[in-house]
Amino acid sequence: MNLKLKRLVRTPSSEQYALFDLDQVDADGLPMTIGKLDLHYTGEGMYGTILLWDEASRRLTVTQRSGFIRALLNEITQPMGVPSEFVVEFFAPTLADYEVFHNLGGQEGGGLTGADSAEGRRRTGDVPAARPGTPG
Repeated sequence: MNLKLKRLVRTPSSEQYALFDLDQVDADGLPMTIGKLDLHYTGEGMYGTILLWDEASRRLTVTQRSGFIRALLNEITQPMGVPSEFVVEFFAPTLADYEVFHNLGGQEGGGLTGADSAEGRRRTGDVPAARPGTPG
């Protein structure tokens, strides 16, 4: 697995990243998204949620998944100088019932169309905003 993170959102106390595996590409040659990482920073430490899509999670043994998550968290925390203590929850959801709700472009959204479809989500990192498909 050749992991690439793309920051999607940053606030003074939180961040959200799309997780890509550069070793997996779609028909257009774009890296496949394998999940998301949400982090919240406090004075006491870091709290967050890792969503690794079920398909990606099934390819890893429990030991590999644990190593992957620890390496990911070390990558995020060490250079930033945030408190070394963290609590991060891990989930491996399926995308079968996934929906994106938005009001971008003056349209209410709920249901899956275009980039919100199952295939589009795997390519774009589950973000309906402007062209998130390529890691930056």
